[in-house]
Amino acid sequence: MKKHIEPIIHILVWGIGYFLILSYTSTIGNFRKDTGPYWVALLFGMLMNQTVFYTSAFYLVPKFLRLKKIRALIFLLIGGFALINLFESSIDYRYLAAFFSSASESFVVFLLYNSVVSFFILLVALSYALIKYWIQNEKFKRMLLEEKLSTEMAFLKSKINPHFLFNVLNSFYAKSLKYNAPELADGIAKLAELMRYMVYETNEDKVALEKEIHHLKNFIQVYQLRIAEEDDVSINFDIKGDPNAIKISPMLLIPFVENAIKHGIDPKAKSIINISLKVDAKNLFFKVSNTIHQSVYALVDKPSGFGLDNLKKRLSILYPNSYTLETKEEKGYFISLLILQLD
Repeated sequence: MKKHIEPIIHILVWGIGYFLILSYTSTIGNFRKDTGPYWVALLFGMLMNQTVFYTSAFYLVPKFLRLKKIRALIFLLIGGFALINLFESSIDYRYLAAFFSSASESFVVFLLYNSVVSFFILLVALSYALIKYWIQNEKFKRMLLEEKLSTEMAFLKSKINPHFLFNVLNSFYAKSLKYNAPELADGIAKLAELMRYMVYETNEDKVALEKEIHHLKNFIQVYQLRIAEEDDVSINFDIKGDPNAIKISPMLLIPFVENAIKHGIDPKAKSIINISLKVDAKNLFFKVSNTIHQSVYALVDKPSGFGLDNLKKRLSILYPNSYTLETKEEKGYFISLLILQLD
């Protein structure tokens, strides 16, 4: 029901405003009632004002504020304001002047009058859009906080004491070295590092991209311990650009790699996973492709994973209107591409 309140209020405000002006044109509008349906001029003026209001409040201001393009917004508002007033004044002067008692007024008078009214409408539209934008941002912040608290609570309820696990892993590491199994020891060390990162270093809103890359590499190396020497499995990780001084939300890239490993590796067939991360001045490009072996290739919701829906929800909260997520099948590969706009 709440979603219908706003349009109802708009209809009432415009409707009441129109009929009030229509009822008191003799003192407010200065119309000649003997020239015909003078309400046409009123209706046309109101339609122009509505165009100014809704174009500004519901399209230009929200869109360009989200994109942080303030200069472009100012340019468009000024340009649109000038064009619509020139258009409205031209119609008034050429076709609707007969409805006014002062029909001999010049075009400049009509332009000045329409500009004053439109400027007032534009101020109302800007105030409306800015207040609405602020309210939406506050909702996003609360949603993000609730999401974080919910995730942390679920993690606290389900996890075993991490110190106990680290102590066990350290014991396994020492025993693997004692019995001359360096490869196993290295895998255990990487696993402990993975756990330490997830438990202790992902509590911040943003982490260094270098740490995320290191986490991905550790994850891949730990998984490769499960691959037999005779299996035809290849996992490639290519990095381009300089990740230094760049921060992103933690654990944002790992779902793509998890998905690729889950659906892209078959011990009985040739399996290839290609991971590429590219950074430029404005964007981060993360692309993961894997060979197709199963009937379900896209990210799916599972208790142990984020899933595509959850990932999109998280991205929409953390990077509203600042990301692109694409998935597709192409030439026997399932491809995922994430593009993040960097601050």
